[in-house]
Amino acid sequence: MLKGKFKYYLLLLLACFIWGTTPLCGRVLRDSMSPMLITSARFYVVALILFSIILLLHGKKGLLVSRQDLKILFIMSVVGIFLHNSLLFEGLRYTPASNAAIIESIGPSVTSILAFFFIGERLSSSGWLGIFVSCFGAIFIVCKGSFCTLINFEFNIGELLVLFCEIMWSFYVIISWRLSQNISALVVTAYTGLFGATMCLITGLSMNSLHVYRFSLSDAGYFFVLSVFAGVISFASWNFAIAKVGASKGSTFIYLVPVFGVMFGVLLLDEIFSMYELIGAIFVVLGMFFSIRAKTSTKQNRRSIKDLKQEIIQKQKMKKTS
Repeated sequence: MLKGKFKYYLLLLLACFIWGTTPLCGRVLRDSMSPMLITSARFYVVALILFSIILLLHGKKGLLVSRQDLKILFIMSVVGIFLHNSLLFEGLRYTPASNAAIIESIGPSVTSILAFFFIGERLSSSGWLGIFVSCFGAIFIVCKGSFCTLINFEFNIGELLVLFCEIMWSFYVIISWRLSQNISALVVTAYTGLFGATMCLITGLSMNSLHVYRFSLSDAGYFFVLSVFAGVISFASWNFAIAKVGASKGSTFIYLVPVFGVMFGVLLLDEIFSMYELIGAIFVVLGMFFSIRAKTSTKQNRRSIKDLKQEIIQKQKMKKTS
């Protein structure tokens, strides 16, 4: 089982490795552009690139989706791009980044719980153990090895916004898992990017929050990484791999994002790599090992009303002909 899905785990690893550059890029670009403009411009670039690739590979037919799937894609863009990004940026106005990071660490656990209730995906005990161990490692990193930070933690409006932001991302993961049975990962990422960017643009215009403070060649490079690598490659890889390994197992890889974020900070910003970060990283990787080896099962969904109606109609036809 593990060998058969190894390539999909590599794609999840790649996505999280690239997403680890996001804090670095965001730290630089926050002095160049307003957050809403960064998000809007970034996902317009993502949509443009992906729609071009789809047209080259499949022609106009590749862009066709049903009206029902289009509605679902719109919902995904609302929760996974517009709300996830805007709530995070808004929450960071009221709470330190360290507090936000602690709350973000519970994201995969929330995803697993929602997956249980909404798609009937069940993890074995070793899978839940893996989530707990990885969560412990991620919190250990953001608390800098001192759990006094966690003990003294108090909720304010900023923390609640970040918590809601993580719930929105969890819904994005679950919906993408369900939708991936009908639509390719490229199409999912392209449409959600387009819808999400448009919502950010409209919101930014209405709130007068689209600003450019400066834009050097260096800023362009960071924006390229944020758009093409962290946008196109990461989102497409993530959506494709989640469809193959499941929402609960795949979401565990998110715990690697702060680990890679620390690594990029050390390599590119000359930040110091401490022992608590090494210990936390070990726990994250150990928990992931438990999770990807854990067994999952999916409870069969109940029949829809449409299916029941069809069954009733068929029975009535059989009665008339008999």
